[in-house]
Amino acid sequence: MSEDNESHLVKNRECGECTACCVELLIDDKNFKKPANQACENLMEAGGCKIYQQRPSVCQDWYCAWRFMGQLDDSWRPDLSGIMLRSDENGIIFQPIQDPKVVLMRDRAIELIGGGVAQGIPMSLSIPTKAGYRSYGLSLNEPLEEAVQSRNLVIIQDKLLELIDFAASQNTSPIPILEV
Repeated sequence: MSEDNESHLVKNRECGECTACCVELLIDDKNFKKPANQACENLMEAGGCKIYQQRPSVCQDWYCAWRFMGQLDDSWRPDLSGIMLRSDENGIIFQPIQDPKVVLMRDRAIELIGGGVAQGIPMSLSIPTKAGYRSYGLSLNEPLEEAVQSRNLVIIQDKLLELIDFAASQNTSPIPILEV
């Protein structure tokens, strides 16, 4: 990447009214702390950041995958799709910010997940468990491989629902209360 850390972003694609990352993400940086699933103290009621020009580097450097994956249309913006796509060294993470059993069953989500699994791109879910507790992360490639190979939408949806139920039932640790 060049010195311009925005050079990898899709041209003319902006966050707009979406503030999903300002609410959903846990930020535990030495210079800035924000609990997961809680609006940032700098998020303005009408949207936008009170300290945008001076926001911490952790906020300046992070973008959801929708901002840099050109193959995703505007309907994939997190506040519109109900899914925040994140990427890391292990592939693409689907983090539902609305009901997982609704947003992950939509055709476009199944297509993206199934296409990634079929191509061997590591795909995973980050599924909420219970209020105040961390989400459960689950790799999708191996458990979905047979269903994806069937190319049968109902089989893929059934298996994905099974995985969502499994993840949602897991015991996870409490979301840390951060001293801000």
